[in-house]
Amino acid sequence: MDFAKSDIQTMLLDSAERLLSENADVEYWRHQRSSATGFDEARWMQFAELGWLALPVPEAAGGLDGTIEDIALLNIALGKALATEPYISTIVLAGHVLKQSADEARALDLLGEVAGGTLRIALAHQENGAHPLDVEVTGTSARRSDDGYIVSGTKIMAFDAPSAGQLIVSARLEGEEGVGLFLVPADAPGLSVESYALVDGTRASDIVLADVTLPSAALLIGGNRGAAVLREAIDRASIALMAQAVGAMEAANKVCGAYVQERKQFGVAIGSFQAIQHIMADNFVAAHQARSMLYHALANADQDEATRSAALSAARLVIGEAGQTVSRNGIQVHGGYGLTDEYAIGHYFRRLMCMEKQYGDLIQHGERFGDSIFG
Repeated sequence: MDFAKSDIQTMLLDSAERLLSENADVEYWRHQRSSATGFDEARWMQFAELGWLALPVPEAAGGLDGTIEDIALLNIALGKALATEPYISTIVLAGHVLKQSADEARALDLLGEVAGGTLRIALAHQENGAHPLDVEVTGTSARRSDDGYIVSGTKIMAFDAPSAGQLIVSARLEGEEGVGLFLVPADAPGLSVESYALVDGTRASDIVLADVTLPSAALLIGGNRGAAVLREAIDRASIALMAQAVGAMEAANKVCGAYVQERKQFGVAIGSFQAIQHIMADNFVAAHQARSMLYHALANADQDEATRSAALSAARLVIGEAGQTVSRNGIQVHGGYGLTDEYAIGHYFRRLMCMEKQYGDLIQHGERFGDSIFG
């Protein structure tokens, strides 16, 4: 990998530091958590104005045609500020699916709307009892009708679906092999949504599709390519998620470093205690290991599927464990009240806990990494 930042990466980081530093405190996070969508709609449009939403979008759709490394750098900054905007679900995951669509002209139109901030898209893939990394197991079916498809099934934990205008729904094509990916309006007749907040303030939905009628154009990716494209998209989303986790860990360490220098016990700063110094050293090492494994995942992002998946799951294991170490130790140095809403470390703790569960948790990625070695 080339660790020298390009001009576009330098501009991205400069703009991110300016915008995100304005709203990276407990009061702002509380306000967003209590809002209707869990994030600031006005700031989402600022993301669009700064070109962040256009970053991975092709130039033909008005985008910047950025790389996965560009996306990771921006998401490190988003993670430091605990940004809850649906960047990963819409820009990284859904954007990748749209770029692989057979109908290129329509995909470019949709990507243009995404880059402009007027369209948000969420993935509805997970199902109750199914392994989240096994994209080919789906109880949702799509049967052909005279002028399109009729889709029926139930999806759970669709991240960022409450604020999405469109959903990408995976379904098994009746009478055919493989899994298809359909673009479904969030307000389609026959589609019902139960939305809820997660512990970090982000949103998700459980979705029921009861004979939802779709036109033929709704099929973005056919059954012979659907599973492979979905695996690629989820892996890219995982890289962006890991980048946010790395940013959150590094910011949490900064918060803890300031706290142990300010908090006094027995007349001296607690940072002078050897036990506290050991905890801070563990956190420092864990965060640096996490960043190194993010680079490992990035270096293998464009390799064949087996190599990419193994590298990504290895990174998810290290970064997931590091996130737990940093956030739990952060609570420890703050004392029990670190978990309360008044302290930033509690917000980082909850965010890192949710990140570890998205797109496969430690156990599931451990199984996939084990299969890559012993399978």
